[in-house]
Amino acid sequence: MTYTIFVSCASHLEPLLKQELIQLGYPDVKETYRGVFVNQVPFEAVYEINYCSRLASRVLIPLKKFICTSRESLYQNVYELSWKNYFKRAQSFAIDATVDPKIFRSSLFAAQIVKDAICDQMREETGKRPNVSPYEPDVQLNLFMQGNKAILSYDTSGSALHKRGYRQESGEAPLQETLAAALLTLANFRGDEVVYDPCCGSGTLLIEAAMMASNTPAQFFRKKFGFMNMPDFSEQAWLKLKNQKDAERRSLKAKHFFGTEINKNTFRICQTNLRALNWLKDIHIMQGDFRDVELPVAPNFIICNPPYGNRLNEDPSLVGLYRSLGDLMKQKSAKPGRGFVFTGNLDLAKEIGLAPKKRHVLLNGGIESRLLEFDLY
Repeated sequence: MTYTIFVSCASHLEPLLKQELIQLGYPDVKETYRGVFVNQVPFEAVYEINYCSRLASRVLIPLKKFICTSRESLYQNVYELSWKNYFKRAQSFAIDATVDPKIFRSSLFAAQIVKDAICDQMREETGKRPNVSPYEPDVQLNLFMQGNKAILSYDTSGSALHKRGYRQESGEAPLQETLAAALLTLANFRGDEVVYDPCCGSGTLLIEAAMMASNTPAQFFRKKFGFMNMPDFSEQAWLKLKNQKDAERRSLKAKHFFGTEINKNTFRICQTNLRALNWLKDIHIMQGDFRDVELPVAPNFIICNPPYGNRLNEDPSLVGLYRSLGDLMKQKSAKPGRGFVFTGNLDLAKEIGLAPKKRHVLLNGGIESRLLEFDLY
């Protein structure tokens, strides 16, 4: 049996996700808004994409597509599915809904209708109803409506895939893991460069770079997926795939990953995350201002997501920070090298004092931001 699955992602990442899926071995793909359809694949593809994709947000299997014009039509279409098959290994569920406000007054209202239809059918079929649990449910369902066209899907990921399982703590406004991976992908990070993040925060960019360099699967540190409760789940097939991917991991090169963080508490959080990954010795981080730090090796790949405020006059010290980032890339990088700054403040970006080779537009927390790419020579 084959499936058509929908792999969702953040806005602007669709082309990158499409290319990643092709590289994973799935050529029959179609890019669309906030994701990519993957056509005619075996169920094992669900394991591989969930486990290996660095850019995907969720992996969905559409259960039913239908026209929905009212509460009654939504209830009836959901009720007609054979839900007892999806609850053989499960006892709780939750529904994530995105609907047209012209048809339903709220997403919560539509989710309630889906819940009622499932519980009513299960009670009639089995004499029992599953529990609704918004936190770590056994079954996560997704209802998406565009106009009156509805798709009800099984979320095979469970919790969102940016939750890699390695973050013990997070600092203020941490960079999402999938976005960090996207920045490194756009930067064409090869894995053999000497990497330096002068504003490393809780370490997300460094960790994602290390995972790429070591060929560590994106979800290596995660224990639970939604597909484990699906009727077609095979533990034997899943473990075979997982073991194959894990066997392809390789050690990190010494003196190739460096970071500095000025905030003492954020530095402590970064240390905690690296210690949990057993990478504290491989990724060398220092507490302090990068302007005062001497690295043991000159980096040829500098990347950072510095603070940027909202306006130039909000924090005058940021002007000096961005100018110093430019000086760092000009004076302390190995040549030839490459530098990347991800920021949502174009005025501050001008203070870097270097002409960017490329500008990649992305969203970060709803803010239109740019990854600026510099050739260093």
